[in-house]
Amino acid sequence: MYPDEFPRNAWYVAARSAEIEQGRMLPRFLLGDPVLLYRTQDGTPVAMVDRCVHRQMPLSLGRLRGDNVECGYHGLTYTPTGACVRIPGSTRVSDKVRVQTFPLVEGDGLVWIWMGDPDQARPAQIPDHHWYTADGWSTAAGTLHMDARAQLLNENLLDLSHLSFLHPESIGSPEIAELPITTTWDDHTVTVRREMAGVSCPPFFTRVTGIDSPIDRQQIAEFFAPAFHITTTTVKPSGDPDDSRMCRQKTMHAITPETRTTTHYFWSVSRDYAVGDDSVTDYTLSAVAGVFEQDIAACEAIEHIIAAWEPSYPLELNIKVDAGPLRSRRILEKLLAAEGAAAGARPQDRFTDTATRAAARAWTERATILSG
Repeated sequence: MYPDEFPRNAWYVAARSAEIEQGRMLPRFLLGDPVLLYRTQDGTPVAMVDRCVHRQMPLSLGRLRGDNVECGYHGLTYTPTGACVRIPGSTRVSDKVRVQTFPLVEGDGLVWIWMGDPDQARPAQIPDHHWYTADGWSTAAGTLHMDARAQLLNENLLDLSHLSFLHPESIGSPEIAELPITTTWDDHTVTVRREMAGVSCPPFFTRVTGIDSPIDRQQIAEFFAPAFHITTTTVKPSGDPDDSRMCRQKTMHAITPETRTTTHYFWSVSRDYAVGDDSVTDYTLSAVAGVFEQDIAACEAIEHIIAAWEPSYPLELNIKVDAGPLRSRRILEKLLAAEGAAAGARPQDRFTDTATRAAARAWTERATILSG
């Protein structure tokens, strides 16, 4: 079965740095919980549960008072540490009155959140993605939303044979699905490698690299459990012995569960060719978003079939290219089993997931209003 729960003792992307603006609040559901993101006056990002402990009012409907958040219902005020420092009509506030906050790490264009046991949070566990903001690279990035479970995207990104059929007009070519793969893994990662010599150059790469002849293409899909991917693609004219003419591209996929069956999709494409060429960046932004929207449509269609069969599950045929996706399932299952209930995860059935999805949709609409 496709997992629909994810471990909480792990780093997830909460937002792209550019999404959390000074002086604005960003409400967002993450792993089934309402979270409020904002920046203090010195630019430090903050994440806290988006609810006042008094009467459950979303704090994102309140206002920022300097570095603090004031509830818009009765005026309770919380510091970035979650401590309540003001209750109107009270002269003393117990230090036990607080909202939960979450560890954050910001770097290289992303804001990462840890929603499990804070004592287990280790920033060194965050995968390297320095090229997102590094000199010598140009990056196009965006955020998408998917009405399907996160694991469907995890598996989509580890089985790139689908490029031949789902994306033939952009990044796919007929040969991809027929060529062999090499799959390796450990307890937390899966790597799927495909070497392609003398294959046709897909339309997207012809447009951005100028190559309109057969190419030698290498594709390496790396999965970092529970929900982060880096796809490294290199292309050059077929048979060209000069690697200095090779074009390199790093595509980042941060797949953060919103609820049991909805997902935030943070993506970027960084390249070491045509650096600084805004026309290539603009085209990449539009074209790649279109590719990922096709992936999302496919995953959402699969989610509809899964929902129709619940609580049972339709039979599936596994083939050679499924080694990576199936290994990612096993890794997630082991992480969840090791974590157990200690991290505070709340199992959700279909009824509670429907309610959480409705709440998450309201939070998304509120975020759109606040950013406008």
